[in-house]
Amino acid sequence: MSPLPILMYHGITSGPDPLAVPVDDFRDQVGALTADGWELLGLTEALSAKAADPDRPVVALTFDDGYTDFLTAASVLAEFGARATLYVPTGTVGTVGYLGWDQVAGLAAAGLEIGSHSRSHRPMDVLAPDVLATELAGSRAELVGRLGVPVRSFCYPHGYTSRRVRRAVADAGYANACVIGRRLARPGDDRFALPRLQPTPGADVRSLVATGEPGLTPVAKRALRPAWRGARLVAARLGHQLT
Repeated sequence: MSPLPILMYHGITSGPDPLAVPVDDFRDQVGALTADGWELLGLTEALSAKAADPDRPVVALTFDDGYTDFLTAASVLAEFGARATLYVPTGTVGTVGYLGWDQVAGLAAAGLEIGSHSRSHRPMDVLAPDVLATELAGSRAELVGRLGVPVRSFCYPHGYTSRRVRRAVADAGYANACVIGRRLARPGDDRFALPRLQPTPGADVRSLVATGEPGLTPVAKRALRPAWRGARLVAARLGHQLT
């Protein structure tokens, strides 16, 4: 089975946000992948496509946070006949800068997958079990209830997870979940910790989906993960929040 590139976007806008990709760059990236013969799908659909045909040329597109500028991204996706997964933190829907429920429902009706990004967008791996269960099951129930569509995919806020959290995600009824990871998803990867790649403005997206993110940064981040979780757990117990 060939790897599955999973791309992670946040804002599609110009500005100071280092995670944002301007719309012209985004259009160029989507256009380049489509021209190369890649099928651009939401994550759950992409996983199903790879299961049916392991060598199918599929790229999964994911968008975190549910910003209003996703409407611009959705227009670009429609130009190219592409689909995606939008991860929505239910607690921010309808607040300033975020999509409203009518807009999210319209996107779902247009064929985009809506996934959960929790309720309050807090790191899941430092939450107490009862709070974690509410963040996972509560957000999923609200999305299903308001949109009338299945909600199969979860995205860990800030990318933080643990074995305990992944079990809780599965228990809450999700079929898959994604982290940051900064590498290609490969056969045998945990379906509840699928790694993603982060395109940047002007990025060579063709190289990104072929080989993953370059350099030692992805390796270093994975190596530091346990120590950083410990620091955040201590901060959470003291009443602070680190991201």
